[in-house]
Amino acid sequence: MPADVMLLRSEFLGLNETVPIKDGRRVVYVNFDNAATTPPLKAVVAAVNAFLPWYSSVHRGFGYKSQLSTGVYNRARDYITRFFGADPGKDLVVFVKNATEALNKLSYRLKTRQNQVILASRMEHHSNDLPWRLKRKTLFAELPPDGRLDLADLENKLRNNRVALVTLCGASNVTGVINPLRTIAEMTHYYGAAFLVDAAQLVPHRPLRLRSGEAPDFIAFSGHKLYAPFGSGVLLGPAKVFAEGIPELTGGGTVAAVSKTRILFAPPPEREEAGTPNLIGAFALAKALQWLQEHDFPALATYEENLTKYAYNRLATVPGIRLYGPPPFITPRVGVIAFNLEGIPHSLVAAALAYEAGIGVRHGCFCARPYVHHLLRLSPAEIAAYEERIAAGKKQDLPGMVRVSFGFYNTREEVDRLIAALFFLRDEEVKIKKSYRLNPVTGEYLPPGGDYQVRLDRHRESFFL
Repeated sequence: MPADVMLLRSEFLGLNETVPIKDGRRVVYVNFDNAATTPPLKAVVAAVNAFLPWYSSVHRGFGYKSQLSTGVYNRARDYITRFFGADPGKDLVVFVKNATEALNKLSYRLKTRQNQVILASRMEHHSNDLPWRLKRKTLFAELPPDGRLDLADLENKLRNNRVALVTLCGASNVTGVINPLRTIAEMTHYYGAAFLVDAAQLVPHRPLRLRSGEAPDFIAFSGHKLYAPFGSGVLLGPAKVFAEGIPELTGGGTVAAVSKTRILFAPPPEREEAGTPNLIGAFALAKALQWLQEHDFPALATYEENLTKYAYNRLATVPGIRLYGPPPFITPRVGVIAFNLEGIPHSLVAAALAYEAGIGVRHGCFCARPYVHHLLRLSPAEIAAYEERIAAGKKQDLPGMVRVSFGFYNTREEVDRLIAALFFLRDEEVKIKKSYRLNPVTGEYLPPGGDYQVRLDRHRESFFL
């Protein structure tokens, strides 16, 4: 580790907050749900607080604060462009809400020729699946049983189809598997297609560069997954894609001139960022990347990689556990591990970890249902039966997994606490199954008694006093 881990943890807000558990005690919260959202860096929050007194409109006014705000917004765009090794003369950063909006935007704006298709994979997050399959003919590269990408099938589909774009996750949000991007880029470009990386799970954990040998043409990612919780994301790619055509959102900021008879759209990126932009989110995202750059990002990635291997080994000792995806010793993975405990519903495992030990995880299908179905080896008939139950509003006992996901601030001691909680759950399995009650509407388990919920409701209301 490049620095003492406790010193590193001091760079984050909220890591020492205590939360109530079932027996009435309060314990320090452990956040193992970083694949969904990470805690904020203090440096990012401090930078935002220092700028807020100067916050004003962007591209809208000529007062000092407006000019300053516009300058900060543009500077954030420039910094992000350089951080990823992009070419300011050829590439464009478009600010959006998150990676989901970035992927949807490109699905609207990418021009394709007749008979061209989009090529994705069966391991994608819904955000890199639905925007394509709902608008274009989309093919999907298949996966072997362990959940890795089948490169032979990917190349076969590239060879035998007119592919406009290959769009793949840089790292899976279910198994953490890192796809071999350089190999895929080389393959994709050889067959004349462009390459998009959904980098939402990769950017917070590994350095990524454009225009460095064989590299992606587009990347999409979110600030809230890389320690910048102010609602911003980025679509980065060739500016020429956005030079013509009508954006999917129009209105203020997207036009250079409007009359009764003519609409003249502004040049990009303005035409792609309708309305008043999220200046604070863009600034926070740039500051988070700056922090990573200044704190030896490759060394942080190595620490997290070692922590993931440690956690995988420790989890393997829990009786009746099933771990999904190839081990991190075989295939490179970011800090994401999905598992199930034999005989215990995934929703009950997540509930017990929260209510008994103050550990936050995620459970379900993680917005990647086809991939989870594949890893669970569900038959088409089983999938159809579950979907009918969901359509009928019945959410209990649905298929899924438990997911733990790490940031580089997490520690081995926190992993040990998780393992202890899972062993406790195994030892007290019968008692916990009898005492926890299932909410059939939500499919979630609740602990006995109502005191926990009362305290949770009281805490929620305190923010509105």
